[in-house]
Amino acid sequence: MRSNHKQEKHSSRPSKPRSYALGWKIGFGCFFLLILFYACHPLFFKPPELIDSSALVNDEPPADYITEVNQSSVSPYSDAEASLQNNLPPATNAINNDADVDAPQADNTPITSADDIAYLIEALNTSETEISPLPEEDTTATEQHDTQSYKLYEEDLPDNIIEDDLTSSSAADDEASPYIHHNQKNIKDINIDIRHKPRYFGPQPVIAIVIDDMGVNVNRTHDIISLKAPLTSSFLTYGPKLQQQIAEAQASGHEIMAHVPMEPHKNLYTAPDGLTTAMSDAEIKDNFEKMLQKFPGIKGVNNHMGSKFTENRQKMSDIMEILHKHGLFFLDSKTTPKSVGKSTAAQYDVDYAHRHVFLDNNNDKSYILQQLKITERIAQKNGYAVAIGHPKSQTYNALKEWLPTVSDKGLKIVHMSEIVKVLN
Repeated sequence: MRSNHKQEKHSSRPSKPRSYALGWKIGFGCFFLLILFYACHPLFFKPPELIDSSALVNDEPPADYITEVNQSSVSPYSDAEASLQNNLPPATNAINNDADVDAPQADNTPITSADDIAYLIEALNTSETEISPLPEEDTTATEQHDTQSYKLYEEDLPDNIIEDDLTSSSAADDEASPYIHHNQKNIKDINIDIRHKPRYFGPQPVIAIVIDDMGVNVNRTHDIISLKAPLTSSFLTYGPKLQQQIAEAQASGHEIMAHVPMEPHKNLYTAPDGLTTAMSDAEIKDNFEKMLQKFPGIKGVNNHMGSKFTENRQKMSDIMEILHKHGLFFLDSKTTPKSVGKSTAAQYDVDYAHRHVFLDNNNDKSYILQQLKITERIAQKNGYAVAIGHPKSQTYNALKEWLPTVSDKGLKIVHMSEIVKVLN
């Protein structure tokens, strides 16, 4: 009886529900599916491609990121130059368009990367597109932008006025004096020894207005080109659509020169093909030849910056050797009083001239008009004068006002080559 009770008690225990086993199986299945999904998810979802950081060393982007320009060059400026020549936009991250246009680096730091060159071009474009539409009377912003953009690629130019002494009879000035007088007792007894061919430029004193730095700031260049007068436009070697701009200047009656970038004392961006004193003689000659190939039919060149380069006799000898080979003259911008341009030109039998006045060190119309008056005085004294300006907003406005008055003053505007022909 007792045993039956125990058996009845054991048999009366409740069994585990079927749902308990089913839940365990479902949980195990989900865990298995999760592992399977994790193992197979690359087949369904492609992760984003990552840029190999090693490819960014030395500013070299991955090959598949180069879309517009794909060329190899030893020059750190090659990409920027190619962009200019193909009229491609500069790097969008090179400048904040909402910020003021200031130099991207300190004055004592050279501009050496493509980003800095893109900054330069963007700065110039900013001054063109945003400032040009301003009313004529509101010139302050225009002047500031022109000045700031020029700091990126132009050294500080001297304010000195160079005047030729054509009357002194001292031995030191014999070379500059066309007449040497002796035995001056009475005027009728004066004997004149003509040591040099007298300089005769015609019945009117002549002036050559040379506009440097043409071609980079396209809007400002177009302003100068619109002045239909016998000006002399000296184009930099790396502007966009260079041949088109040159053709437009020639159609306006301008004579064309090559504005050759040369190393200054101040560390600044010179050009993709700029000449430096660190280059070998072979490199200088080769780079200079490549520059000249962009300017077929020109008669002469002058230096862009170059306060350091033009003081180096050996490097200037390389330049004069090439100029002699092509029959071209050298206009010395005289960015330094220590320039050896004249003596090296004489050594290689190269026709030579130098500037007298820089017109627009101050981008102010009244200042530029005053510089033009000084130019007139030098021309009336010497028979000729050479003034150098730049494609700045107020240079354009001053020349637009001044040019129609020249003939009434008994003066004549001529191309630079006409003066060089008489001087040499």
